[in-house]
Amino acid sequence: MIYILITLIISIYLIFFFKNLGEGSSVNYRDKKLISIIIIILFLITSIFLKDSGIINYKEYSSILDKHHEIRKNILTIKKNIPILSEKLKNEPDYYQGWVMLAKSYIITDDLLDASYAYERALSLKNTDPIILEETISVLRRLDPKANRDKILTHFDQLISLDVANLNIYNMKLNYSIDINDADLTKKILKNIVDNPKIKSKEQYLVALKQMENSGVFDFKIRIQKAAYDSMVEYNYLYFILKEDNSKVPFAVKKYKNKDLPDYLSINATNKMIKNSSMPKEVRLYIKGSDKPSVSKDMTEIYESDIIDLPSSSEHVIN
Repeated sequence: MIYILITLIISIYLIFFFKNLGEGSSVNYRDKKLISIIIIILFLITSIFLKDSGIINYKEYSSILDKHHEIRKNILTIKKNIPILSEKLKNEPDYYQGWVMLAKSYIITDDLLDASYAYERALSLKNTDPIILEETISVLRRLDPKANRDKILTHFDQLISLDVANLNIYNMKLNYSIDINDADLTKKILKNIVDNPKIKSKEQYLVALKQMENSGVFDFKIRIQKAAYDSMVEYNYLYFILKEDNSKVPFAVKKYKNKDLPDYLSINATNKMIKNSSMPKEVRLYIKGSDKPSVSKDMTEIYESDIIDLPSSSEHVIN
């Protein structure tokens, strides 16, 4: 707009200038210089206006608008067809391609929840297509990577079973474990790669696994069955202790008041007795009960486990 205004002012000036010029006998040097400057300025303004206004790129803009309009028309068509396809699938629930089409339609319309349902129905009929498995994983991760953890891991396992030597699938699974910040899962995947005889180039994964095992990072889960739980909560305080056989000092300790005791808990690096201590390979889990809130010699030993391989163990069940 500013360019048009400036051009208009200069044009009016030139009209009056040349009108007055006709009344004079000649154009002096100063007038010629002024006219030249005005013409140059007018030329620059016109060039800038053409560049900034988008007139030069009109065909390109027009093409983009046409494509956008076409996409909108396609989305509207897909939205209209979704109820028709859904009705067809009610009558033909075993129509695999129909469920895949419905899932893809929901993705285009940004309905990820319904897309995940449609993909799950498709996979319940056939789970041997790696592309559909990857698309399902992608949708579940976009919805909620942590809440859908079990489903995602199941589909990753199905993918791996189709091609056990495919490192790309393992790398996808590793990226997922890092995304949800699950150190145990990362360690487990690395171990699966290292132990897989069909994977040849795995030196970097072995190095990463050793680094994790030596870093002291761990997350040891404990699941308490009902009978064991009922006997534990008879004590006011419960102490969960990880300890090596030849050590006087526990490696890690976690305390609970009986009313706060969950039936599924974890002992991790934050519970280590010595902050920078390395993770031992073999430990036992001891559970002790007390009526006092502090450690004492009077504590009752409720449970003692067999030797646990801590670096490779992720969960321990107490019956």
